[in-house]
Amino acid sequence: MRSRHKTPSSFLRLAPRESEESLSEGQKLRRRLEAYGVKPRKRWGQNFLVRPAVAERIVELCHLSADRVVVEIGPGAGALTGLLGAAARRVIAVERDRGLAALLRDELGGWSKVQVLEADFLETDLNAVALENDAGKLFVVGNLPYSITTPLLTRLIEERHVLEQAVILVQREYAARLAAAASSADYGSLTVYARFYCVLEPLFHVPPSAFWPKPEVDSTLVRVRFRSRPPIEVPHEERFFELVRAAFGQRRKSLGNALATAYEGDRGLAQRVLSAARIAPARRGETLEMEEFAHLARADAKVRERVGMDDTE
Repeated sequence: MRSRHKTPSSFLRLAPRESEESLSEGQKLRRRLEAYGVKPRKRWGQNFLVRPAVAERIVELCHLSADRVVVEIGPGAGALTGLLGAAARRVIAVERDRGLAALLRDELGGWSKVQVLEADFLETDLNAVALENDAGKLFVVGNLPYSITTPLLTRLIEERHVLEQAVILVQREYAARLAAAASSADYGSLTVYARFYCVLEPLFHVPPSAFWPKPEVDSTLVRVRFRSRPPIEVPHEERFFELVRAAFGQRRKSLGNALATAYEGDRGLAQRVLSAARIAPARRGETLEMEEFAHLARADAKVRERVGMDDTE
């Protein structure tokens, strides 16, 4: 009888590396999916990883130890799942596609190290997952659908208290936005939001040929470490991000005009706050560094208190 703790051989049997065309891997995957009546759903952003060498590299860069509990977002056809299970104590593979969940349950057999959870990750209670698996912190891995990358990243940040770190595959352009410098075209409110809560490390780029169906863009693997505390101090986090969104909401406008939306259209009050923060009203939001946004938030709190607008509590 096969041990429930032994890695299923089907997950460790890897095709030849770069010597075999990725298209042949796509054909193999298509046959597997057809047996379960599954077709890639474009609206769900289903692009399945088919290069074993890329899957191995992703798991290697996770640096998993044998006591880790991993939550995999959207395992798809299991390109990473078995490799993660071989490296970690347990893998919770969260898959909302019923056909894919059935495929994974059948192919994993009775392997106790992997649990296939048919659910939407955005609605999954990670606290409960950690408690059920006796894990202080969870490690998240996933090939994120491009269409819902921001909601997924937001969810991870909201649940950061129970997460150790995440290693995620995202659209290359999205990764560029996360890593963007002030005054660059990619720098925006997403950049500030992510860096406020996370330390981000791009790991390597993945070409479209590594997936089936092939996406139209490259992907980038990114390591996300969650900060124990933000790198800047602000009076109220929610109000801080209101100001950030206002600053980037109309990129072509100066801060003196763009920030007025954060003050019910009162440009005079916006100018007063900018003056208190010692930021020139003629500048644009994309030129402000994180610390300058913090100056703006602190000035905002002081000015609003003086004029009786302190409703941030």
